Amino acid sequence: MARVQFEDDERPAAPTPAAPASGVMPLLVRGAGFVLMTIGLWVALAVVVEAWSLYRSPAGIERMAQAIERGSRLDLSLARASGSKAEPDEAIAGTANSAEKSDSVLGFRLSYFVAWVISLLLLMLIGRLAIAAVKTGGELVLYDRQVQRLAREIVREARRAPR
Repeated sequence: MARVQFEDDERPAAPTPAAPASGVMPLLVRGAGFVLMTIGLWVALAVVVEAWSLYRSPAGIERMAQAIERGSRLDLSLARASGSKAEPDEAIAGTANSAEKSDSVLGFRLSYFVAWVISLLLLMLIGRLAIAAVKTGGELVLYDRQVQRLAREIVREARRAPR
């Protein structure tokens, strides 16, 4: 195994703290951060309003349940699997007829519960993205402070290092 020996063992001089940035670029970064933070807050508020509207009026989920049933025929498939003797012509007839059949056979509509789960997951996902946008926007707005704090910590560690 080869060993490498350096000729100068002196430590480099400690860097000086960065001066606050000025000019057009920091203003653009802060402006973009403020816009991102504002959009994130607006989206978060919209998610809360939508969740509250679903709480106050749960019948609003019915459109999504009907779309799930039209696309997947989930209730009809479960009705057939549970022993219902549905004819193939009745399956093609439409969702209203199949929904009534599945209500009478299963006692509930699974597509309605699937619609609730999907809606809640989507609301949580959009809320999480809104929180991330607010956090990132806030970091961009406070960009200079973080750079200055980092520079101070580097200088402090360089002074503490044994020589």
